[in-house]
Amino acid sequence: MMLVRPVAVSDHAELLALAREAGIGMTSLPPDPDVLERKIARSVAACAGECEEENEAFLFVMKDTETGKLVGTTGIVAHVGIKHPFYSYKLSTIVQACEGLDVYSHHHVLHMVNDYTHATEIGSLFLLAPYRRDGIGSFLSRCRYLMLAEFPDLFSEVVISEIRGVQDEAGESPFYKNLAQHFFKMEFKRADFIHATKGGQFISDLMPRYPVYVNLLDKKAQQTIGVPLAASLPAMSLLEKEGFRYQGYIDVFDAGPTMQAERSGIRTVRKSKRAELTETGDATGMKCMVSSTKREDFRIVFTEIGVNKSGLTICAEAARELGVSPGDYLRYLPV
Repeated sequence: MMLVRPVAVSDHAELLALAREAGIGMTSLPPDPDVLERKIARSVAACAGECEEENEAFLFVMKDTETGKLVGTTGIVAHVGIKHPFYSYKLSTIVQACEGLDVYSHHHVLHMVNDYTHATEIGSLFLLAPYRRDGIGSFLSRCRYLMLAEFPDLFSEVVISEIRGVQDEAGESPFYKNLAQHFFKMEFKRADFIHATKGGQFISDLMPRYPVYVNLLDKKAQQTIGVPLAASLPAMSLLEKEGFRYQGYIDVFDAGPTMQAERSGIRTVRKSKRAELTETGDATGMKCMVSSTKREDFRIVFTEIGVNKSGLTICAEAARELGVSPGDYLRYLPV
């Protein structure tokens, strides 16, 4: 059975191993021991309700209950851009015309913006390669939406997810090399690591605030704008199935697309239901994602449930992993 639960302090070593496996470009899960220690502490405090609202971030890990090993991660930042600015490039169009010369032209322009300030961001999605099968990745991704559904007051109505942009075989970004590198004076990997471990203040310090005309960029850089890394296409597809859409916002480093949805319109949020657990035992019926409803220990499993007029039935193993007993409430979604 696959269990998704809040990260714990004791998970540090395994989480670091997962971060190293994820590699460059996953800024929400940097392979830095000190940064991960702070992320774990932040998540533990957020789950306990002991974190400032503007600093709440929830990090979850997936555990293979048969082996006891951690095999994946996923997370939610309740509100971005409150303590530290959240930067994006917004792609827009400028039209210019001169009747006297009979010249008409339109140009795509990138504006640096903070439009997603206060939005909820889902990220930190990573799953070890052997587990990318049998719908496990979809289960890990959708777990976050059950929390959005159960605790709507903790999150924004605008939900975003940044998708990794195009990189070459050497791990370099054509977009970054053609634009940001001129101002940061460092390679993409180093800038990406600094962003992951120290935040985005250096973007404000070093990047120009003037609009960037896309047609002045190298053709290779132009072709990466809003285009996901090939390895990120499955994650992007999962987001699209939930109702997320690309709205012209891109990452300032690699030009990867930012996907956006309204929280209440996300498919899993809309379709999930809440009911009382009435008994544990043999449960046959619907295969469902099932979560507890405790903020401090929000757990999710994939199991069969029985549904009747009085409530739900789940197997004893699922109840044990969720930490629930008859009388507790569960949130569930047939899949």
